[in-house]
Amino acid sequence: MPDPTQPLEIVWQNDTAFALGPVEIGDPVEIYLADELRTGRRLSLGELVSLASAERHDLGASARTAFAVVALARRAVSEGLVNPQLTRGGTTWYAFWGATLDESIQGELDSIAAAAPAVSGAIDELYPLLVDRIARDRLIEAGVELGEGMELGRSQALVNLLAGLTAPDPDLPPGPTYGALERRLSRWVDAGLQQLTATPWLLGLHLDERPGSDSLGLELWLHAGDDPTLALPASLLWQGSEGFEFVRDGDPYTDLAAQLDELAPLLGEGGIEFDEEEPSEVELDTEDVSYFLRELMPQLEKRNVPVLLPSSWVRAPTRIRANLTASGGPERAGFMSTSDLASFDWKLAVGDVDLSEQQLRELAAAKAPVVHAGGRWHAIRPSEVGRALRFLEKRKAGGGVVDLVRAASGIEVDEAGLEMGAVSLDTSLSDLLQGDARFAPMPAPPGMTFPLFGFQERGHGWLRMLGDLGIGAVLADDMGLGKTVQAIAMLMSEREQFGRDAMGPTLVVCPMSVARQWLAEVERFAPSLRVHLHHGSDRLADDALLRCVQEVDVVITSYDIVTRDIDTLGEIRWDRLLLDEAQDVKNPATKRARALRQISARRRVAMTGTPIENHLGELWALMDILNPGLLGSREWFGRTFARPIQLTNDEPALERLRAVVKPFILRRAKDSPEVELDLPPITVEKDYCRLTVEQASLYQATVDNWMPRIEAHDDRFGRRGAVLAMLGHLKQVCNHPEMLLHTGQPLAGRSGKLERMVELLGEMPADDKALVFTQYPSFDRLVPYLEEQTGRQVGFFHGRLNARQRDELLAAFATPEGPSILVISIRAGGRGLNLPAANHVFHFDRWWNPAVEQQATDRAHRLGQRKPVFVHSLICSGTLEERIDALLDSKRELVAKVMAGTSDDWLGDLDLGAIRAAVALAPDAVEQEVAV
Repeated sequence: MPDPTQPLEIVWQNDTAFALGPVEIGDPVEIYLADELRTGRRLSLGELVSLASAERHDLGASARTAFAVVALARRAVSEGLVNPQLTRGGTTWYAFWGATLDESIQGELDSIAAAAPAVSGAIDELYPLLVDRIARDRLIEAGVELGEGMELGRSQALVNLLAGLTAPDPDLPPGPTYGALERRLSRWVDAGLQQLTATPWLLGLHLDERPGSDSLGLELWLHAGDDPTLALPASLLWQGSEGFEFVRDGDPYTDLAAQLDELAPLLGEGGIEFDEEEPSEVELDTEDVSYFLRELMPQLEKRNVPVLLPSSWVRAPTRIRANLTASGGPERAGFMSTSDLASFDWKLAVGDVDLSEQQLRELAAAKAPVVHAGGRWHAIRPSEVGRALRFLEKRKAGGGVVDLVRAASGIEVDEAGLEMGAVSLDTSLSDLLQGDARFAPMPAPPGMTFPLFGFQERGHGWLRMLGDLGIGAVLADDMGLGKTVQAIAMLMSEREQFGRDAMGPTLVVCPMSVARQWLAEVERFAPSLRVHLHHGSDRLADDALLRCVQEVDVVITSYDIVTRDIDTLGEIRWDRLLLDEAQDVKNPATKRARALRQISARRRVAMTGTPIENHLGELWALMDILNPGLLGSREWFGRTFARPIQLTNDEPALERLRAVVKPFILRRAKDSPEVELDLPPITVEKDYCRLTVEQASLYQATVDNWMPRIEAHDDRFGRRGAVLAMLGHLKQVCNHPEMLLHTGQPLAGRSGKLERMVELLGEMPADDKALVFTQYPSFDRLVPYLEEQTGRQVGFFHGRLNARQRDELLAAFATPEGPSILVISIRAGGRGLNLPAANHVFHFDRWWNPAVEQQATDRAHRLGQRKPVFVHSLICSGTLEERIDALLDSKRELVAKVMAGTSDDWLGDLDLGAIRAAVALAPDAVEQEVAV
């Protein structure tokens, strides 16, 4: 910035210069562009202001511009639109009056600049210089001396600034440090010119670690009251440092003494006393630190005294960690107690240092938020100390596999609110948890009439091993790999090894649709086992049932019967509870799940090809029946595993869950290398069908009818129900309009999907058989239509058949002379049935849970199948069916990684835009162009 005391020869703006003169004061003045400086009289700012005060009529355009700027500067000073400022030129500091630009002043400057000739040049540079000149001259004329008589402590820089603002010469004397004052002035101006006073320094206390020492330093610091980021240690005051004066004006000595005197009584309660002459810091031992943090720190914070803790404490308080050492218990023949597999040695530690129970109790009593261990201080949470003590009181000295897995995986520690530390297992336990336990494959026992495949022998041995350990097992082989045979081998071999008298009865619970199949396979493969089917209205009850159970090895019943007869079945001490198609207990809140938890059994086994169908909560529900407590509480499991995995595909959580359940689940797929089966190939095809004109019109009418009703629902559950109702109607329309209309009109030519299935059935070789799965068994007109169109015998398996009718139908279908096509209600026969006589599978309508469709397909693709299997999923293109089929394909990889599957319930929770997009009818969905 040019020196404002010198005559204004040139004012620069974009390489253009103002030149004033050569003229005498009182002569006409022209301000003009100078290509070079001309000789003659040069004008100072004061002279320009004087010239502008005279009445003149012979001014050039550039002179009129300059005088207009002078008039505007006079107005700004009169209205107080000025503020004191500091600036530096080289090593010299200047005091000057800065211009405050409000909207009115800025507007007039813009107007002057717009009307000025090009030669006028640097108006925006001329205006602030004129403001300073006019303000300074008026103060001088009025005899004002701003700095005189003001008591501002040691802030000589402020005294000099005020004096300089009323002096003819704006230069400030050297000596004081003006930088801090310049920053304060800038903040003051930016804050709206609130107040210009010397803000005091505020006292603060900082705790600081001393490497290699048990003590902590408590240091006095001074914080700038107007800048929370500025803080300096009080020790600088006594070291002759100019740090305080360099960064800020004020009186740190007085501020420190006054505030420390106020705090002295409070600090004295903790025995804390600073040096009277040069207070800066004191040392605190362990007891002092605890008292300071527990008692004094809350009171200091109430007084707004800043207390800073070591940064390592603030970043992350040290967690109390539980370290586990486990070793295998003594090996035994026969059955092991669930409590003697391993012995546990728990140690609680802070950092790398173990804490004794006595140390924890002392910490808890002192409510100390810090502990000195391993040569350093650790900040801890007092609440965690209490949790650690409770954990030690409840810890187990040993346990079985469930206890071991809960301990080694950190579930037990996690639930206690602590952090899992190191886990040290001996080789035998490590192998068991890694799934490498050396269990011997077991062939079929001598009394069994059916030999086992190699993978079934390994499954038999695995079931026996977990049974001997007394823990629950999930046999999760693919459908069709003979889970029932492996379970029968287990029951048979136990009795042959230990004797029938040593074994209690086994309760087999399964869907009623497969109960008679269970009975038949036990009688076929293990004829020496005594078996009773507990079912029907004339089933045994009360004492009669109790006497029967004492005389048999196996009782077979259904999930519904268990629910009804739980009062009697719950009184019996079963040797084993065996759940087939165990996905039926996936909802822990149902009556059947609650009833099964009441069954008293020494050992438990679940068999299911789909331990997870819709969400991970189903895995928790199953494990809670088999091994209560293994996966923690339902809430803890949801927080730790289900939500992170399902919502964000949390890989660490997924890996941890796998590790937890690995010892309890055995799963082999049909294509696994260890499954040495020569199963025929399976071909899965999607057959896309177009809607007929009638279907397309009815589809669109259904959407138009339901969407306003859906939009009218404000509550989530009401709208959800309406969406699912619309979904069901659209599925029926895609199958056949008659499913929805019930007009009694002929079926032919009205459904593109039905005509396509008839075409595919007609191409089937004469000696092949087919399964047709549908979720709408009430549409019984399908059976005679297929017979008429294909010329083949068609059977119908549905839930209204009684047990005898089911058995007769299945037996007939298994013969060459029986039906060639079997229409099956997917609810009644989509699982548990052995139907290898069929090698074609049709999914006439889609069940939005891929696991259910897979189970249905595996009724044919299983042991005993001799022919290649062909699977057809019939999909109406351009409709809801195609869009959700694409969604299911995108989810299959997640399901394979222990992720949730998909059910139709998800659609009910979509927003209206997503619902419209999902059910919209594509223009190319119809066999010919129609207006819909």
